[in-house]
Amino acid sequence: MLHLAAKAPCRCLPLSSNVSHQVRRIVAIGGGGFLMEPSPSPIDEFVLELTGKQRPRICFLPTPSGDLPEHIEAFYKAFDPVSCEPSHLAFFRKPSPGSVALSAFAQHLMTQDAIFVGGGNTKSALGVWREWGAHEVLSRAYSSGVLLSGMSAGAMCWFEAGLTDSFWGAGYQPLPCLGLLAGGCGVHYHSDPERRQRLFTAIEVGAIPASVAIDDFAAVLYENERAVRTVSWAAGADAFQISLQDGRAAEVPHECQQIGVGG
Repeated sequence: MLHLAAKAPCRCLPLSSNVSHQVRRIVAIGGGGFLMEPSPSPIDEFVLELTGKQRPRICFLPTPSGDLPEHIEAFYKAFDPVSCEPSHLAFFRKPSPGSVALSAFAQHLMTQDAIFVGGGNTKSALGVWREWGAHEVLSRAYSSGVLLSGMSAGAMCWFEAGLTDSFWGAGYQPLPCLGLLAGGCGVHYHSDPERRQRLFTAIEVGAIPASVAIDDFAAVLYENERAVRTVSWAAGADAFQISLQDGRAAEVPHECQQIGVGG
């Protein structure tokens, strides 16, 4: 029988308005934000605050959705020009207001304060990025201190591997990802009971390494490849570290800080 381990602390660091751009940071969001919530979400503000800039430059990569226009529209509603300098990079669509020229996307990404990757098909997004060389640019941006962030596929993509339904019709399957963060990642963790069981099984048979599993309305901040802060903005939402203990998968909840109203 699967067992639940005791709650483990997560070292949480305070936000700083003077963040060094040499610190490598990733915000992995299990689900939520402007792509899932009808009103402004605390996690969108959290991403901007982490840059330490008054009006940060943020670029949206909706590649996992095939650059779905509705996703791009939602991004510009959430990240308006008053609070930041928004732009987006679309590999599938003709140029539109705010879009980055494909001939200059590498230079553009390297000048951003934050990059946000949307949800959708992780496997397809990785294929497109590798064809265009965007995966190498994202790695360089990360090393130079650009904050990387994303929701669902946009969270999973940064890890060594993810458990994804990108193989339409084949259920949840392991997928090699970019490897900027060690281990695996599962998203929308408690939204579907099958996700949890498939992730446990994949870890137990060695198909995916020990993983972080993130609920909807929760996110984990990594600094220099270490989880330093877990936040949520809905009751009961959290993240969990899942690893082998005596040959069986066990989950350890993170210490979680509420953000937004009352947080």
